[in-house]
Amino acid sequence: MSLLSSKLKCQIVFKQVSDVKKISALVTGATGFVGGRLAERLIQEGWTVRLLVRDAGRLRPSLKSCDVIEGDLLDVALVASAVRDVNVIFHCAANVSTWDSFDAYYRVNVLGVKNLLEAIRLENPGLSRLVHVSTVDVYGFPVMPCDETSKTDGAGFGYGESKLLGESLVRESGDKAGISYTIIRPGNVIGPGSQFIERIGAELKSGIMLTVDGGFSNAGLVYIDNLVDSLIWAGISEQAHRECYNVRDVYEVDWATFLKLFRVGINGRGIIVNLSFSVADKIAQGFEAVHKRFFPHHEPMLHRLLVRFFGRSCGHRAEKIQLHCATRTGFDEAMKNSIEWFLQPAK
Repeated sequence: MSLLSSKLKCQIVFKQVSDVKKISALVTGATGFVGGRLAERLIQEGWTVRLLVRDAGRLRPSLKSCDVIEGDLLDVALVASAVRDVNVIFHCAANVSTWDSFDAYYRVNVLGVKNLLEAIRLENPGLSRLVHVSTVDVYGFPVMPCDETSKTDGAGFGYGESKLLGESLVRESGDKAGISYTIIRPGNVIGPGSQFIERIGAELKSGIMLTVDGGFSNAGLVYIDNLVDSLIWAGISEQAHRECYNVRDVYEVDWATFLKLFRVGINGRGIIVNLSFSVADKIAQGFEAVHKRFFPHHEPMLHRLLVRFFGRSCGHRAEKIQLHCATRTGFDEAMKNSIEWFLQPAK
């Protein structure tokens, strides 16, 4: 399918959504980057939107008129009330920290999913679709890019392993209870509001940034609005029933290129240090050992997850969903919007 025909197909789907004024959605994690932007787009497309958030005070002003349920995914009764009488659930809430205990990841990314699935089974068994937002971290940072049929193991890191367990629950419970679900595995999400952009930008502005083995690994970027396109498509497409999709943009950008353009764009004075994978990994192990003993709740400057993040491919294959949803915002515009947002005095 050509890029043009794929784009037209997405536009037709979105027009159908906007024509159905009564379609309703629950979005979890709407105070976060992805969930918040998704909720805004659903409202723009004519959906009725309910939000399940831990802290309603952190909601964007554009979302405060929604039906808001404040509380935790571990509150079974509250989750049950949240899932009632909606057509589609977009589960975006997650612990996405790059440094935390496995128990902390497990509570949100596994037990939270378990409670959500049980609530759907009991309170909304006729749900049209559950869209579960996972991560490409489930592949465990192999050298070569993966597709949706590739082995998943999380590579011993708490975030990836907990998200993989969450995926397994969605499949097992969904199949058993007859729930229609779609699993979405995004790459590294950029755009206005991205914590990824904010964190890397801060280092490029006046800190220290790492590349590994020359920075030639694929950065696996996806612009926020392109990801939202895919999420909405997954919520309404018959083809997405019980499917799993990697999501990233079609352009091929390595870390060295991304960091160079970002640094120039913000007039950064940060230092970019290049290390071989083996050297970076040994240094990371040393930092980890010190922090785990003396500062367990403080993320070290370098740890093994970051080494793999920058030293192994994040650019996993996404042709499966790209057949249906095109990259509507290209790399140049995505970088321009990300940089302009980062440079705003008060973000």
